Amino acid sequence: MLNARSIRLRPVVSLLALIVVALIAGFAPGAAHADRLATARAEADQAQADLQVLNDKVAVAAEAYNAAQQQLDETNAKIDENQKVLATTKSNLSVSRQELSTMLVDAYRQGNPDLIAFLLNANSIDNLIDQTRFIQRVTGHAEGVVRDVRRYTSDVKQREQALEDERGARESALQERAAQEASVREALAERTRLLNSLSSEIQGIIARREAAQRAADAARAAQADGILADASADAGNADLSIGGSVDGGADSSNDSSASIPAPPSSSTGGSAASVALGQLGTPYVWGGAAPGGFDCSGLIAWAYAQVGISLPHYAAAQYSMGTPVPMDALEPGDLISFHGSGHIGMYIGGGQYVHAPQTGDVVKVSTLADRSDADGAVRVG
Repeated sequence: MLNARSIRLRPVVSLLALIVVALIAGFAPGAAHADRLATARAEADQAQADLQVLNDKVAVAAEAYNAAQQQLDETNAKIDENQKVLATTKSNLSVSRQELSTMLVDAYRQGNPDLIAFLLNANSIDNLIDQTRFIQRVTGHAEGVVRDVRRYTSDVKQREQALEDERGARESALQERAAQEASVREALAERTRLLNSLSSEIQGIIARREAAQRAADAARAAQADGILADASADAGNADLSIGGSVDGGADSSNDSSASIPAPPSSSTGGSAASVALGQLGTPYVWGGAAPGGFDCSGLIAWAYAQVGISLPHYAAAQYSMGTPVPMDALEPGDLISFHGSGHIGMYIGGGQYVHAPQTGDVVKVSTLADRSDADGAVRVG
């Protein structure tokens, strides 16, 4: 049987229960939302990391494609040159053989017994001119003609063999290019599948982050012309260092390039950098080398072509054509190699460089200090 005191406590207990329920109802949704947001951000972090891996894969495959294309272009150039030389050599051989034939006909008509004996024993002109005693018997002029025929005949055989080898190399280059193109397309397809698999919430988080990055890129782009102008004015001044360690670029304290003497300033580097900056906002397109779409080496090749310097459309080859320059002595137009020339950019000054970064991005200005994989620089022009 309940006493009067227990009855009086009931309203108090009920009130406390209601307060606890209200508190739980008030705070739990907020905590759950925070947990959900943290989880979504973590998923977005992972998705972006996975995308970066795929972007790097596309870039590496694109440069491998560029390498195969360069090999194909070089082989085609060799074939074209060899065909021209072969045609000339065959023409020279034809003239020499005709001259030799005329000489032999004249000798026969004149009744030269030695030459007639050689003619009767020979199966062909080629067989005739291979006979040492025949050469010893002919006159000085005729000897020169015979030697010309022998030399041109040998040259034709060598050129024809070289042409056959080069055509085989071209077939290999075509196969390599096709394989690398397939690698690029597969990496792009894998990237698309990943993006399509993301929830709208994760896509939204990534989109907001990319918008913030674009805003930062735009701010750097707005300052780029001024940075280039200042750096170009300072280029070549021995009392000023406009490289990374002085004005915001890569730390060269552990860089082996510190022992490299700085080469003379380039007469065209600043102009090439200005041309490249004129393409800010152009989409990255693998294999692209013209306004409307660039990959990293395509931008470099195109920009330098506009100032009269021909560079191949392949990052490693571009890098090999320059003169090494210390990372603390960079000047506008210097080429910066990243992760073993898997990527390449062009220095503009102020620790900044212009480049075509990766799939889904555009030609933009980035800060050298934000990269840890710069492994060298060269100067061209």
